[in-house]
Amino acid sequence: MIDPESFSEEKVKEIREEVRGSKVIAAVSGGVDSTTAAVLAYRALGDRLIPVMLDTGFLRRGEAERVKYLLKDLLPLQVVKAEDHFVSRVRGLRDAEEKRKSFREEFYSQISTLASAHSAEYLVQGTIAADWVETQGGIKTQHNVLSQIGIDTKRIYGFKLLEPLADLYKDEVRQLATYLGLPKEITNRQPFPGPGLLVRVPGEISREKVELCRSATEIVERELEGLSQYFAVVFEAEGTVEKSLSKEVGREVKVYGIRATGVKGDVRQYGKVVSVNGSLDYTELRRIVSKLSSHDITHVLYRLRQGEGKYAVVIRAVVTEDFMTADFAEIVESKLYKIAEDVSRLNGVAEVLYDVTSKPPATIEFE
Repeated sequence: MIDPESFSEEKVKEIREEVRGSKVIAAVSGGVDSTTAAVLAYRALGDRLIPVMLDTGFLRRGEAERVKYLLKDLLPLQVVKAEDHFVSRVRGLRDAEEKRKSFREEFYSQISTLASAHSAEYLVQGTIAADWVETQGGIKTQHNVLSQIGIDTKRIYGFKLLEPLADLYKDEVRQLATYLGLPKEITNRQPFPGPGLLVRVPGEISREKVELCRSATEIVERELEGLSQYFAVVFEAEGTVEKSLSKEVGREVKVYGIRATGVKGDVRQYGKVVSVNGSLDYTELRRIVSKLSSHDITHVLYRLRQGEGKYAVVIRAVVTEDFMTADFAEIVESKLYKIAEDVSRLNGVAEVLYDVTSKPPATIEFE
């Protein structure tokens, strides 16, 4: 763990020496990483820092307004509406990496425009160690990893990068955030990926699926607490029963028409998503996941409820120390079925499922 006081003093000094008289843009998502980086830079630069939040269209409901309110005493946050740009950029894409990279291109194009408008020569962002480790390892492209993979931001976008948290892990960032006086609503906030709901809607994006994911996320975040991360995922419920896999594990195995990101031997695996029926026996489900992960399968889901709609909604909940590895949470059965019942009332829901795959072989996010 770090000493937050000495770390803060060191980084404030480094930022001042690097920036000198320049203006700086800070990209704020409302999550603990980007917000901590921005508050640290604000301590160093004061009014020369311009904190901005891009409303990409993939945020949680009321996210931008809530974040601006929570930070009103810490940062003069500007919210920039950019939903149409981002939705257009990823329309028609199905592959997870294509979606992440297209989001990244649009994100930094928007930031570049803002930096130019404010005559800012630097960008502060909340990249942490887990981000660049996963990107360099080829597991998934984190949208905020640039210089670590050889992208020259000065040449391409017109700004240099400042990443004061790049060597920290999530628990250390939370420690620093507490020291800097961030509100608990931010410090203890559920991790939320930079591309937001984009990576929680596997396959092709539609506004209908994003809105369903947004509503399901509200239910999951309202009902769960005390875990490292929990959220909802939405995709089309169409699939086929695979007889050979069903025979192997002794339960009906349904294979869906999407793929999701996993990790196998520290290497990215972009594999199938399946669900199983039967009893909610976590010990037995772990055995099933172990068997199925030897196939081209990255996420195994347990079927909680079935209906007449079009979409599958997955509840994902994990416990972890550093987000490099994670175990799915063994939620009490009554609580899990209560959440599933609430989710099933949303329009268009055909199935509600629970992800019983740890990291590895899955990643925490689906994309």
